[in-house]
Amino acid sequence: MRPAARLRERVIAGGLLLILAFIGSAAYDGWRLHQQVMAVNERELGNLATALAGEADRNLQSVDVLLRDTASWYESFPWRTDPQAVVAALSSRAVGVPQVSVLTLVDASGMQRFRSRPTGEPMADVSDRAYFLKQRDTDTGGLVINEPIVTRTEREPAVVISRRLSRLDGSFDGVVTAIVTLQALQSAYSAIQFGEGSSLVLAQEDGSVVVQQPANAPRTRFPELSALKGGALIDRAASPIDGRAKLIAVVGVGTLPLILAITRDEDEALRPWYDEMWSASIRTGVVCLLVGLVIVALLRQLRRQAEAASERRRLEARLQQTQRLEALGTLAGGIAHDFNNILGAILGFGELAQQQAEPGSALRRHIDRVLQGGARARLLVRRILDFSRSGVTDLAPVHVQTLMEEIVAMLASTLPAGVDLQAQLDAGDAAVLGDATQLYQVAMNICTNAVQAIEGAGTVSIRLRRVDVGAPRVLMHTELAAGPHVCLEVRDTGVGIPPEALQRIFEPFFTTKKQGEGTGLGLAVVHGIVADLGGAIDVASVPGEGTQVSVWLPVCGECAPATVPDTGEWPAGQGEVVMVVDDEQALVELAEETLAGLGYEPVGFESAERALQVFEADPDRFDALLSDEMLPGMPGTELARLLRAQRPGLPVLLMSGKVNQAMVERAQAAGVHAVLHKPLALRELATRLSEALRDRTGARRYS
Repeated sequence: MRPAARLRERVIAGGLLLILAFIGSAAYDGWRLHQQVMAVNERELGNLATALAGEADRNLQSVDVLLRDTASWYESFPWRTDPQAVVAALSSRAVGVPQVSVLTLVDASGMQRFRSRPTGEPMADVSDRAYFLKQRDTDTGGLVINEPIVTRTEREPAVVISRRLSRLDGSFDGVVTAIVTLQALQSAYSAIQFGEGSSLVLAQEDGSVVVQQPANAPRTRFPELSALKGGALIDRAASPIDGRAKLIAVVGVGTLPLILAITRDEDEALRPWYDEMWSASIRTGVVCLLVGLVIVALLRQLRRQAEAASERRRLEARLQQTQRLEALGTLAGGIAHDFNNILGAILGFGELAQQQAEPGSALRRHIDRVLQGGARARLLVRRILDFSRSGVTDLAPVHVQTLMEEIVAMLASTLPAGVDLQAQLDAGDAAVLGDATQLYQVAMNICTNAVQAIEGAGTVSIRLRRVDVGAPRVLMHTELAAGPHVCLEVRDTGVGIPPEALQRIFEPFFTTKKQGEGTGLGLAVVHGIVADLGGAIDVASVPGEGTQVSVWLPVCGECAPATVPDTGEWPAGQGEVVMVVDDEQALVELAEETLAGLGYEPVGFESAERALQVFEADPDRFDALLSDEMLPGMPGTELARLLRAQRPGLPVLLMSGKVNQAMVERAQAAGVHAVLHKPLALRELATRLSEALRDRTGARRYS
């Protein structure tokens, strides 16, 4: 793994750990705050329940004391038969306990006998009441608090609190009751604000509610309170009324058979915690967002640094590649220059042989083929020279049908055994605006790859046709524009290309061939040429079945096929003396023989110094100068300048295998009439020399 990738992973991991640390810290703080809030609520509820239970105990103990005192007095009262004395005694005792509404004595049969005050109701039989039955059937003599009922005397909900009356022998002698209204009991708690979701319950040990605050809450039984009283002071339970979770503080009311419970809605109890957690969540979220933004910014910075480093490496590699290409171009230029001289001799003597061959003869056809190949080689050398000086190739209409016929003929003569070639060329006179050598390179590269993809026996199919593309469409590697096109399809039955390699076949230096069998530059160059010409290329391949490469090139119109120049009438000389200067002896001899055949008198030299000496001896002897530019010791443009200084108006033709803008400018400054590309074409030489001699003052032409 690269250092940049490891650094990015560390930044991401560190950022995530930091975010998790913030979240963990916030979660821990929230848990601790929850514990604190719950502890505060439990403490508050416990303290409040204990205080209210004490208050309830004091209030009801006064009632119990009243009942005990009354029972003791009545049991020992010797003159019970005096009703007025009994009522007076009850009244005086009840006045001291204001929460008691009526103090009543009930006999053993359940009939009320005496009341502390008149109520307007007759004495009633209470033998069926729960408190009476419990006191009659239980000889413990304990305090009994009845469930709230609507009494006949008070006509409102009240609680009947009773104690047993016993004879001297311990037998049941009735009960003494004190009626305490719920309003009197609740008045002690009505001023207390318990808060939203909180309530107070004063109940018997079986869960029967005696007092409830708020008073308007639905009454029900809470048998759970008895179990809670025997356990923890604080607990949690679901309310039987609304089902919501409650915090409950349960306390027994002294020695009385009562339980006091304070409940608080758990959500309400945790309201401060919820509020704090909401704020803490926002703070934690903001911090995590800021950390995330910092991480993103760091990652972007790292990415920019990585991209900058990658771009720097790419530029360094490009610089190295440029330097290699410059060195290669220099080497190629030197080789091309030397090859130009050899090719010049081949083409020159070939043209001379062509003139002497009988039209239509086998010899003439063979020479025509030699000249066609030489012309192709001449274009190839020119392209090498263009590459060596980073020049831009001039574009011209190319007859694609003729070019493909030459390629098919060449492939047919070099096919390996077992490989069959099928060609269908139907492009007619369609012309493509481009460079013939480049188009030749594209087609030959694709066809050669198809042949090399076949291992053993197989077939290569070549199809050339005109296609009118109605609408643009996206191909595998490029987009095909609408309009008329020439489509070249080359299909083979070879091994095919794996899918993972198919996407990379046009990358420079990528190849599926074995080491030493390919450079990986061929298809990259093909793709570049096709793109420069406004065309498109597509590849489809099935491993084990073969590959099809399709090339679309826009049609620029029509043109006639290129033909080998005939030997018709060319401009001829009238015995003019032409100085020929070239450092290659073979080219000097060729130029002399060619010029002599055209009617001139050539005088050849292999060095500029020797030619200058002869010219200075007799400047009027020579009618024109034909010189190579690259001469040892003195360039041709310098020789032309010196000769024209002695003989103004001397026609000069300059030859070079490496024509560039700088050389053309030097030629113009030296008064050169025309610059010719080597190897020389006979017709071009004859025409330009005739023009120069005819217009000796003249207009100059450069090509």
